Amino acid sequence: MKQELIDKIRLILSDNDLFAGESVDEEIIKSAENELNVKFDKDYVQFLSLFGGSYTGVPVYGFNNCEMLSEETVVDLTKDFRSNYLVDNRCELIQSSYVISVSGNGDPVFISPDDKVWIYYHDDDETEELNKSFEDLIEQNLMD
Repeated sequence: MKQELIDKIRLILSDNDLFAGESVDEEIIKSAENELNVKFDKDYVQFLSLFGGSYTGVPVYGFNNCEMLSEETVVDLTKDFRSNYLVDNRCELIQSSYVISVSGNGDPVFISPDDKVWIYYHDDDETEELNKSFEDLIEQNLMD
């Protein structure tokens, strides 16, 4: 992520303890990638390493989540959605992706192998590209 964006996130989270998670060790991140059989986006890894699971205008799950988020990790969310959608053969793309957030309607927000950010609208059975990258997702939703 650009240093300017990191600095903005730091400033926002320093004023909002409820929104700030805790940094995550590289070992935990690598273990999660192996367990999910994915390669996390480099900006998502950097975000987790610096901020853990935090709320920056959009909830970003990872590990060491802030008080605003549940204790579910990216691994928990991904496995749950993969399992649920495999049963009824929905959202095939999620099987090779990882879930980083959940919308207010319970729709998974996930990052695909090409590092794009998607949402799956389970009520409509439709997938939509939200952002070209994790960094774009954060920039677009960053609280001021």
